[in-house]
Amino acid sequence: MNLTQIKVEYLVSFSDALFAFSITFMALSIQLPNFPHNILESELTKRLGQVLIPNIIHYIISFLIVGNYWIVYHRIFEYIKRTNLTLIWLNLAFLLFISLVAYFTGLLSSYGTYRIVVISFASILATTGFISFLIWWYVTKNRKLVDENLQSDLVRYFLIRSLVTPLIFLASIGISFIDVQAALYFWIVIFPAYFIIGKIHLRALSKL
Repeated sequence: MNLTQIKVEYLVSFSDALFAFSITFMALSIQLPNFPHNILESELTKRLGQVLIPNIIHYIISFLIVGNYWIVYHRIFEYIKRTNLTLIWLNLAFLLFISLVAYFTGLLSSYGTYRIVVISFASILATTGFISFLIWWYVTKNRKLVDENLQSDLVRYFLIRSLVTPLIFLASIGISFIDVQAALYFWIVIFPAYFIIGKIHLRALSKL
């Protein structure tokens, strides 16, 4: 028995549980506004638009990004055939930052107009993305933990794709010094960027 290894399926199952917890905690981080019970409906509608809707938007953005990390995680681990101690610790580091997203989503919901909060949120998600990139680079280097016949085009595709999210979040940090709200909306660029990268690599990937 090799004590430095854990079965790949056990690693993925543990990670799925933490992904689920993180997304659930993000939903719980949306605080209900404390309005007077006798508030007029017109005033309630106005305040909900000012408070609750931005919170829900922040939650949706966080949900989509964490959901995307979960999709990429599973796509990567489809090709990983074995584990070692380094991969286990890289995986734990990745999950550490995934779990922190929930806390910073709550912070963003309450103080989303503050630059330091936007920078903190973007930094957490950028770091998460870079660790995801590092995991794929490590397992495919010299085909260390993947099939030795894994195509180079596929390796390159996931390397490029895994860099998109962290680079966009890093760019948003710079944008936040010009306009905080623009930095928030800039995160949406992630999804068309994925589409463009997929189109560029479609011909090579269709041969795999």
